[in-house]
Amino acid sequence: MFKRTLLLFCCLILSRCDDFLTGELLDNNPNKIGDVDQISIESLFVGSQVTLYGVMEGYLNRLVTSFMQQVAAVVSSTAEDYRCLPLDWRIDDRWGDMYGTGGLVDLRTIQQRALEQEKYTLLGISEMWEALIFSTAADLWGSVPYSQAVNPRYTSPVFDSQREIHDSIIDLLDNAIVHLQQGQDFKKLNDFTFDGDQTKWTAAARTLQARIRLNWAEVDGINAYQEALAYAEQGISEPSGIDDWRPLHRAGNNDEESIWHQFFNENFNDIMAHGGAGLLLVDMLKKDQDGRLPIYFSQSVYNSGDHSAFNDSIVGTAPYDTLPPPYPSHLNQDTFGAEDWGVQWVSWHENQFIKMECQYKLGQESNAQNTLNNTLSAMENNWQETEPLCVLPRYENINSEDLFAAIMNEKYKTMFLNMQALSDWRRTGYPIFLDGSGNSTECISGTPRRLPYSDLEKSANPNAPTGDSIYDRVQNDPN
Repeated sequence: MFKRTLLLFCCLILSRCDDFLTGELLDNNPNKIGDVDQISIESLFVGSQVTLYGVMEGYLNRLVTSFMQQVAAVVSSTAEDYRCLPLDWRIDDRWGDMYGTGGLVDLRTIQQRALEQEKYTLLGISEMWEALIFSTAADLWGSVPYSQAVNPRYTSPVFDSQREIHDSIIDLLDNAIVHLQQGQDFKKLNDFTFDGDQTKWTAAARTLQARIRLNWAEVDGINAYQEALAYAEQGISEPSGIDDWRPLHRAGNNDEESIWHQFFNENFNDIMAHGGAGLLLVDMLKKDQDGRLPIYFSQSVYNSGDHSAFNDSIVGTAPYDTLPPPYPSHLNQDTFGAEDWGVQWVSWHENQFIKMECQYKLGQESNAQNTLNNTLSAMENNWQETEPLCVLPRYENINSEDLFAAIMNEKYKTMFLNMQALSDWRRTGYPIFLDGSGNSTECISGTPRRLPYSDLEKSANPNAPTGDSIYDRVQNDPN
């Protein structure tokens, strides 16, 4: 698989557009030169971050958030992925990125050489990236190659179970924390996330561990909720967002802009014809009089060819809807559609929602409600710096079932454009895919529960499952 994914990456990197970034900071991609042994591991790490941005923020991100009705599309072959019909060749691309150069191949090289050179901070950070990518892969696909992946001794690596991978990732994160605590800062670390700050990386590791344990809680029961809560208590604690794990993007440089900004900006005319804001999310925000609605989305337009012909409302769409004008809204270009905005992969607000779900499941309903309202209050204060009139809901004197629904629906709204929404829905059944009139907004055959495997992997690896469906359940999906 090593040689195959390496070749795949080299062939496809020349043809990709919105998922690969370049620029002053990011154009130092060492995978463009021939011999990796001739460059520093710090420089190699630059290339890995660039590639992994595309994995976490590009096509897979758009695909999953469309399943979850945060964004949606309806017509045009260029948007088949938004109609719950994933395009296999794009799955092939991202699969190759995960395992090839820039992905696991380079991460393992960095880890080996960092250990040899006693660069423990970089070792721990590279382990963090491996943990994020492959815990996410197990969430999206279920079983994937991991224990034998990118090992030349295994030309046909086995597909480890979702359980095996997540257990391994928990251990890997423990190792990362140990290495971070052993490490020291290096001037040429090239860490675009926290600039080598071990404390911030350690908190992110605990939040990621909390997420993984919570995703198994419906299967494992009370102990998993207890463990997830314990991890979250050590997780990200700064509400301002400065400790959130997100990609680096900069305004004013076309090559370093947000991938979401690139997608919506460069495809504006098409987007107005086949997609934009998801109906479910728009309806939920309107129903709750949630002040984030204009922060997330812009006004809709009457004509896809006339950007100035704005309607006075924000409009969402469901999969397969017929779209007479006004067309669906798209991302607000001053916030989530801005050049320098990046998806919050691991964040304080996710850590808070993990706490309150665990508190609820452990019978601590009063604590859960307090955590929910305190979290909403903190987020409201943060958003009022952007939109002074932004007001978020509060919840008082609600029954047990309604409290849980409120926790999960508020998490769904808060974690806008984060792929964790799929795991949350599989685990809890929230959100319920109904529009404001009580009609289903699911895809015609129902909401996909996982991604299809790469066709290239299936054709080259006899251990790859065949006949898989996007409606198959993964191991931690009991509902």
